[in-house]
This record gives sequence, C-alpha cells and structure tokens, in this order.
Amino acid sequence: MIGILGGTSFRHLAALRKGSSGRVVTPYGSVETIRLQGSVVILRHGSNGTVPPHRINHHAHVWALHSLGVRGIVSFGSTGGLGQWCPPGTQVLADDFYAPFRPVSYFDHDLRVTIPDLRGPWRTEVLGALDDAGCNVLDGGVYVETLGPRFETRAEIRTLATSADVIGMTCASEATLAMELELPAAILATVDNYAHGIGGKKITEHALRRTVKKNSEKVVRAFEAVRKLGS
Repeated sequence: MIGILGGTSFRHLAALRKGSSGRVVTPYGSVETIRLQGSVVILRHGSNGTVPPHRINHHAHVWALHSLGVRGIVSFGSTGGLGQWCPPGTQVLADDFYAPFRPVSYFDHDLRVTIPDLRGPWRTEVLGALDDAGCNVLDGGVYVETLGPRFETRAEIRTLATSADVIGMTCASEATLAMELELPAAILATVDNYAHGIGGKKITEHALRRTVKKNSEKVVRAFEAVRKLGS
C-alpha cells in the first residue's frame, strides 16, 4: 500500500469518488483519508479545499499514512516555474529540495539527526511507473518550499531561482517528516504558472485557475500511474 498527498485539484478526481472515506486519529489530530485499492489518499487542504498552506497539519497527515503501513508516499504539488526551462504544463519528479524557512520535525524533545535524500529506490520506482504510463516528466529538479499563503515577491524569486527549479508551499515539509519516520518520499511537481517575475506575464488568480484546469489531465494520468504501485 502507498500513500498519496494531493492539493486542491485532487478534489475533482473521479477515482476518489469510488474510494471509501475514513478517519485516522493521530497524536497530532485526526485526519480524513480516502482509501482506494492499494493506496490511501489525503487531501492536504481538506475535503473542502479551504485549509491554507501555512495551516496544513503536515504532522498528522504523514503520521496517519505511516500508521496505516504505507511503504512510501508521493506528494503531488502545484508549483511555479523558476525559469524558462520549467514552463507551465511541465511536471518534475524532484531529486532534491530547499526548505530552510519552516522547521518541521517530530523530534521536539529528542536530539536526532535526519539526512534528507529524495534519491533512492522509491523515487526510481515512481519514475518507472510514470514513464510506463507515458507521462512526460522531467527526471530531476530542485523543489523549494516557502511559507505561503501569499506568493513570493520578485526579489525572493530572483534569489531562489539561483538554487531551484520549481517553487511550492507544502511538499518538502511532507517529505521531511516522512523521512524522520523512515518512510520513502517522492515529490511530483506540476508547474501551473511561472513564478512572480518569470515569463514576462503578470500572475493573476484567473490565469492560474485556468492553467490548473488545463493541467488536470496530466495530474490524473500521473495519479493513476502512481497508485498502481500499491496494487
């Protein structure tokens, strides 16, 4: 069985309507889950899609998946492209992340060291499933996580673009916590817009929603490919 974490676009996945809803109680709060054959899905923004990025209970989400016995997780994330090499419509299976802004850990009262690494057998397995399904995914890239809920300033993007390829607000925290629980993690980023100041066009909420809808077919294909890993 595998764990899948998705954003607001997941609320409209037809496959989830066929799943069974449940609730897992963790030391960090209760979590709504959707069980499909071989996989457990968590909608990180809640079933109504109203929880903002800075209020997501990552600790409870990852703990719930771990307690259910998943063998690995895949975090699907909507991102901004940090360069012309990552235009809207691109999907990136990250091989590293940059996330110094939000410290997340289960070890608040215990001195432990975790060496984060997205490269490994689990990522290779996920990439293979995506390739087999005909998903056009970039093999490798750096995901940078900011705090949200606002978008980043042009100055922030200029700085971050020197170190990363895509920018989001959630997936690195999920990967960090998963690794603390010795749970393999993968990050699949879908580029829904150029980051602020990249690409020459002003970001608008309307344009972003339009691109998210346009990219939904790619997200569905990737989701179907990944969840087969739990079969």
